[in-house]
Amino acid sequence: MIDEELILSGVNRKNEKAWASLYDHYYAALCAYVNRILKGSESTEDLVQEVFIAIWRSEKRFASMQDLTRYLYRACYNNALVFVRNNQIHDTILNSIGAESDFTADDVYAQTVREEVTRQLYVYIEALPSEQKKVILMSIEGYSWDEIAEKLGISVNTVKTHKSRGFKSLRSKLQDSVCLFLI
Repeated sequence: MIDEELILSGVNRKNEKAWASLYDHYYAALCAYVNRILKGSESTEDLVQEVFIAIWRSEKRFASMQDLTRYLYRACYNNALVFVRNNQIHDTILNSIGAESDFTADDVYAQTVREEVTRQLYVYIEALPSEQKKVILMSIEGYSWDEIAEKLGISVNTVKTHKSRGFKSLRSKLQDSVCLFLI
């Protein structure tokens, strides 16, 4: 699990290790978020990297991780919209959005919440004890209790115990998560 205060302090001081940690914890979620806006464009990763570079170069300071998280998502959203406009594909995207259903800011907001909760969940899974982590990840991949027990060479009851303890830990951590500000 990351020390948010240490990262926040390091980001504000332009500490490279803090920035590397920030990048590691947010990059994948931000790419998924931008990718949905751009409908699979090859420029997704470039846009997200540009956001990190722009923040690094700016004099902007953040009072909390919530402020930083909001800023990252808003900057990615804005950059994606600029990309769409500059490449003259916004008509196609707007037409497809209009054809789907009533696409609203609430849809974008809900998508942001899902991406942030997913990112936070995987951060917490990485912090679980080794066996709990293995069982949880295999459960997410769709393996049954019997399959997990066989692959890990443990009993089904041990799998159930690891899974139960892992989920209990994840629930308590997500309950106190920074992503609740989005809800």
